[in-house]
This record gives sequence, structure tokens and C-alpha cells, in this order.
Amino acid sequence: MKYIKILLAMAVCSATLALTGKAQAESKPGVVTVVRIQGEARYTLGDGQWHPLVVGKTLGAGAVIQTGHSAAVDLVFGHVSSVAMTPSVGAAGGPASAPDSAVVGGNLVAKPTSQQNVIRLANDTVMAIDKLTTSNTGLDTVGDTELDLRSGNIFGNVKKMSAMSEFLVKTPNGVAGIRGTTFAIGANGLIAVTEGSVVVSVTGANGQTTTAVVGAGEVFNP
Repeated sequence: MKYIKILLAMAVCSATLALTGKAQAESKPGVVTVVRIQGEARYTLGDGQWHPLVVGKTLGAGAVIQTGHSAAVDLVFGHVSSVAMTPSVGAAGGPASAPDSAVVGGNLVAKPTSQQNVIRLANDTVMAIDKLTTSNTGLDTVGDTELDLRSGNIFGNVKKMSAMSEFLVKTPNGVAGIRGTTFAIGANGLIAVTEGSVVVSVTGANGQTTTAVVGAGEVFNP
């Protein structure tokens, strides 16, 4: 009987630890902060309503960003702790999440932390944020990011992530897995890597899928 009680106690402890681990690993929605806009850009939250994009705006999963003909947008993944408008925007300071009525364009005096990822949308680019979550397993922080590059080009600097984290960029004909990489990706499937590596899988017009690892200094042209 004594041993049965011990086994029951151990089982209860194990179940409690499992539930605790599950709670710790619960996913939380992430955000991106717009830290620079050159030219004009806009966004929608998937409801068909477009709004002017402004520096300081924070967006989450479900948002779609579109840049104009001579525009560029810089996104920092996560909140930017220090936000101050430059004179080009016409304000001395601003909130972490700027209202849509603020001046479109300009820069933020903001530096991402050493662990924050940065993406730049080039001109004539449409990119959707399909998934953006983080979770804490108790041992590490796990990120799950999925971007949908529908047209145009993006440039990025993604920091080294934990083994369980994912950072995917989908294109009309494939998907690229990013891990600790400085890269450029086009919606046409063209990928150039400066540092790190990108695993790309592309489906051709013939229906065949090509998978390749693009290393530093290499270019993949489907």
C-alpha cells in the first residue's frame, strides 16, 4: 500500500509538471513595428479596408502590407521600446503604436535589440503576415513566423533562432525556411543570401518540386 501511494503521488506530480509545461509553452500573439517608411504604403487587416501605414504602427497576424511605386517599409519584429519621431515627420515624439491619422512616411529613431528580426519591403511589394506567435517552453523562447510574399521583394536580417523556432517566407510557387540569415527574396522565387543559409522548396510549371539549400554568397534562381 505504501508503494502504491508513492506511485500515485509521483503520477500526480508528473501530471502537474506536464500541465505547467503546457501552460508555459502556450503561444502568444506577436507583433511587428513599422520603424521606417519611404514614400507611401498602406495596410489592411483582412477586411478589405485599406489604411495608410505610418511609422510606429504595430501589426499582427492577418495584416497585409502594400508599398507604393517608390516606397520602402522597414519592420522590426516585436515592440520597439524607444520611439521618437524625427523632424521629417514633424513631431518630437510619438507613441509606440501611431494612429492612422499621423503623418505618412518618415523615420523612427529606434534601434532593435540584438535579438530582434528586421524585414524591409521594397517598392511595389505586397506581403501578408500569416502567422506570428511566440511561446516560452521554460528552457527557451520559440517563435513561429510565416510571411506570404505575394509580389515584389523583401530584404531581411533574421537572428539565430532556437531549434524549434520557424521563420518561413512563402512565395506564389514555393516556400523558404530562414535560420540566422541575411537575405533577399523575390516573389518570383529569386533568393540571394549574404550570411547564413536558406532552405527553399519551389514547384515548377511542370509540377515538380525542387529543394535546395542556398548558402552565404549564393543565389537561387528557379
